[in-house]
Amino acid sequence: MRFRLHSMIAALAAVLLLPMLGRAQQPATTPAQQAPSMSPKAPAAAQQGQSMQEKPAEAPVQPVLSGPYPVMSKAALERGRQLFEMFSHVQTVELWNALSPNLRALTEKQAAKQKGPSGKEAFAEINKKLRDAMGPETQVLEENMVPYLYAPDTIYSRLSMFANTHLPVVTTIIFNQRGEIDDFPPPRPMHTIAEGRYAGYQDTAKLKLPFEGEWLVYHGGRNIFQNPYSMADDTRFAMDFVYLKNGQLFTGAGGVGSKAEDYYCFGQPILAPADGTVVRAISGYDDVPTGKPNGDAVDGNVIIISHGNGESSMFNHLKQNSLKVKVDDKVKQGDVIAECGNSGGGGIPHIHYQFGRGAGAGLPAQFNDYIVNGKLVATGEPVRGQLVKNAPPGTGGSAAAGGSAATTSAAGKPAPTSGTAASAKPAAPASK
Repeated sequence: MRFRLHSMIAALAAVLLLPMLGRAQQPATTPAQQAPSMSPKAPAAAQQGQSMQEKPAEAPVQPVLSGPYPVMSKAALERGRQLFEMFSHVQTVELWNALSPNLRALTEKQAAKQKGPSGKEAFAEINKKLRDAMGPETQVLEENMVPYLYAPDTIYSRLSMFANTHLPVVTTIIFNQRGEIDDFPPPRPMHTIAEGRYAGYQDTAKLKLPFEGEWLVYHGGRNIFQNPYSMADDTRFAMDFVYLKNGQLFTGAGGVGSKAEDYYCFGQPILAPADGTVVRAISGYDDVPTGKPNGDAVDGNVIIISHGNGESSMFNHLKQNSLKVKVDDKVKQGDVIAECGNSGGGGIPHIHYQFGRGAGAGLPAQFNDYIVNGKLVATGEPVRGQLVKNAPPGTGGSAAAGGSAATTSAAGKPAPTSGTAASAKPAAPASK
């Protein structure tokens, strides 16, 4: 993901995108719509895992280690909604006051270079023009919340329809634990992407989530809002999982260049999602500091397991020399096969998982008997913002989920669960 500062230039770019928002037809893809760090001309292997490389905000983010809006908390979710409402209701004074000191200072500096109105005045004018051009929000389609990769911040994302747009619009706000905005990229249109020939595919392998305990789905789902991997055929159904403690990815302040060991994912065991045979095992690449790839192969250390029937599971960015298997080894579902690492170009430690067929054809991964925020899903596809874990073996839906009713998804579609880390639907009504 590449988040750009809500500066004069970024805001003006958003205004320039508005003619595109109002067209029902699908124009050529713009840089703002492209999957981050993915080149359509790059080989498949060079595209894996790139979506975990957020570009740090242009304004230096001063880490805020505590405050009334802890990362990924209910209070943070409400703060994200509140900040969106400031934008939606053209409360420019309140929104300006909500910017972090560094972001206000950078905006004033840019305004001074242009020798025009003050940063505060230009900010208010541009935000008003942008909101007036879009019109009021008429429908909230989806929202989610995840932690920022390189600072103890929360990322709130909202997919909406506005009165003057024919395409859904993605709004993203990154804010710290004091509720101050560290980055506010311009809203952008979301085009529908064809899901490809395997959209209705039903897995033969009976997959289980490849980890112990509860993890956050950082990328997962079938549209760009949920999953930037969905833009490319070979990565269409890929997903990323991260391990959190108290809603945070790491201990300390984080930041680009911080130690991989500071991230709670690092060293966590990775499990075989189904029985199979190891057909690829690479283990020698170094683990790198976060956000600083060293030029090694982008995938880093890799395991590929063939499950038969043409289906396979791939894991990359694995911890150096952590592989517990070698080529031709037979594995059983739940066997520890490696540890989570940060080799190659993964950005931060995380589990990158891709279910596929043959050379580069992605398949939807339909996991069985897992829990999403206390509710059992019999078969489903995890989506961004969900906290997921395997159900205890041998237990039914209500027992495994603490009394919740079992939920079953349609084959090949995300399970219609009612709870995610950021809630599937906002409690607050859409702006009028």
